[in-house]
Formats: sequence, structure tokens, C-alpha cells
Amino acid sequence: MKRNSGFSIMELLLAVSLSTMVIGIVTYLIHNFFSETKSMETWSSGQLDMSMALKTIEGDIRNVIRMDPVENLTSSSSVEYFGMTSLSPGMEPSICLNQDGASVIRYTTLDRKQRSERVLRAWSEMADANKTGNAHELRLTADETEASMFNASKMPVEVVLVDADRRYLRRYTVVSKRMSLSSNLDPYDDLPKTDSFGAPIIFKFASAILRTPANVSGSAIISKTAVFITGTEVYSSRTYSLCLRKSDRSLIRYDENTREETVLLQNPHVDFTIESFRVGYMATRAGLRVEPASFLPEMLNLPNLECINTVMFTLNLNASDSLLKRNQSQAVGELKTQIMRQRTVYSQNLSIKRPLSCQ
Repeated sequence: MKRNSGFSIMELLLAVSLSTMVIGIVTYLIHNFFSETKSMETWSSGQLDMSMALKTIEGDIRNVIRMDPVENLTSSSSVEYFGMTSLSPGMEPSICLNQDGASVIRYTTLDRKQRSERVLRAWSEMADANKTGNAHELRLTADETEASMFNASKMPVEVVLVDADRRYLRRYTVVSKRMSLSSNLDPYDDLPKTDSFGAPIIFKFASAILRTPANVSGSAIISKTAVFITGTEVYSSRTYSLCLRKSDRSLIRYDENTREETVLLQNPHVDFTIESFRVGYMATRAGLRVEPASFLPEMLNLPNLECINTVMFTLNLNASDSLLKRNQSQAVGELKTQIMRQRTVYSQNLSIKRPLSCQ
């Protein structure tokens, strides 16, 4: 008798059901695996962008210049600005958010990528600031190259003068310039000079008109009897306020002279929002080690604010609602909803000419 071969309908249904179940489980696991991977990539991307923003800030703080003599921070306060300070509410630029979890720090940093120049004749702050004319020009070295601080295509908005004998370190805004790259007049005394053969000597230099910069209230800082001798170094500098922008809480660097805003970390950042940006300060004193947990929250309240030489930045991000909704079914691993980055920066320049108690 001939037997029928093959599978029955029940066997086929059972096989299809088992196959569907196995495929469903595998698909579910693969989906969650890639979901977890995507979440980790998003979290890592947020960490990377935070680190890059803090790295930019670190470069600025390491090149902060310590003013000597110090500037008056406001016209109605005895608080002094020596190159870096926190700004209390009411003192910050109007663009900055200044409240709990939103610190505002102001600092003057040197542009290390820009070549420094030398002063070619003595220049007095009291006599020359805010004036024009040959007798009031800052004469300094210059040439046609791109490396020159002053050339046909560029001019710094702010400079710091470091006296040759290190008596004064002061900053000034640059009003205008005049290039003299083929002059027979000596920039020191404005007299024509010739070599031993009687041929005219050609001098290359720049003339800059400087102005005393404004303090945080917009008034000019108090002038000092600073006289910068020949050989004084001139550095390009910038004075910034670093804060969360009031309109959208993006982390920005605000140039006080040009009023330009540089976004260091956009908010919202794709899948995260900036929760807070805090700045702490620390002093290094003889025989005392201060741990990050003991960072001083507000340097304006310190009895000796000149001891400050170390800054700690803390940046916190939270996961956005869109990220949470996209990953609410995630079953593999734990969805990271917060990112925190801290960076501690020591500024060597702030250790110059400090009291012995701050060593």
C-alpha cells in the first residue's frame, strides 16, 4: 500500500509559528542592541562636544594675563580686575544669564598664535591715551608679512603692553593704525638717518593710537602713571565674558570690544540641553592643598582675591524630551540621561608678582 509523504497542515503551522517567534526575538534583540549603540553614540557625541568647548576655554585661561597695576572693575566699586574675575548679577553683559547654575567669568587672554612686537620709543599712558598725533602714537615693529601684528590687512582690537623691566602690564583698545614700511624717518625721533655711505636708512614700523579700555559698567578704567620704555613687548589680547546666553542657554564667549558672540556649545545640543555652567576658583598657598570639593564659589568675596590662580569649570547636560521618547522602549542597558564634564585649569601668568602668602 502506498504511503503519502510530506507534512501535515498542523505541522506546517507549528513550524511557521516557531520560525516567526524566533525571528521576532532575534529582531527584537537586534533592534535593542542598535538602539543601545545609538544611545551610547549620542551620549559619547555629547561628551565630545562638551570636552571640545571646555578645551577652548582652557586655552584661554592658560593665557590669561595678570594686570599690574590692577584695573577698577566698575566706576563705583573698589573691586579690582587683575585679569580674571567672576561677575556678580548686574555686572554681566546684558546677553549673559547670571543666576544659580549659570556663572559669568570675565578674563583677558593673550593671543599666543599672534607674533608679539616691540615698542620703538617710550609711551606714556597719562599723556597718550585717547589722543592723536605723532607725539601720541605707539611706535612698534611691523613688516609686510602675515605674521606681523599690524599689516595692511589686519589690526588687533586690543593689546597688552608688558614693560621691558616688568614694572607694568596694562591693556588698551586699538583705535587706529598707520603703517610706515618704507620710511627714512627714525621711529624713535622722527629724524632721517643715513648709513656710513650716506645712503638713506629705511625703517619699517607701525603707529597705533590706543585708548584706555572700558570697565564692565562702560566707563573708561582709571588711568595710571604708566610709562612704557623702549623694548616693551606688545601682545594681541582679547577680553571675554564667558556665560550661558540668556536667550537660549547656549554656552558663549562674548568679546567685550567687538561684541561678537562665539557659540562654544549650542543649546539644545541635538539630543541634550544645557542644565548648568558653573565656575569655581582655587588658591594655591604654601603648605595647603585645596581639593576640588573646596573650590571657592565666588572670588569677589575673598579677602585676598589675588591668590586665585586655578579655575574649575563644571558643565552639565540633560537628555532632551525627544531623546527620551525615542529610547523609552530600550531594554538593553540603561539610557544615560545626564552628562557632566569638569575641567580644572591652572594659569601660570596669575602666579606672577603674587604676595608670599599665595605661594
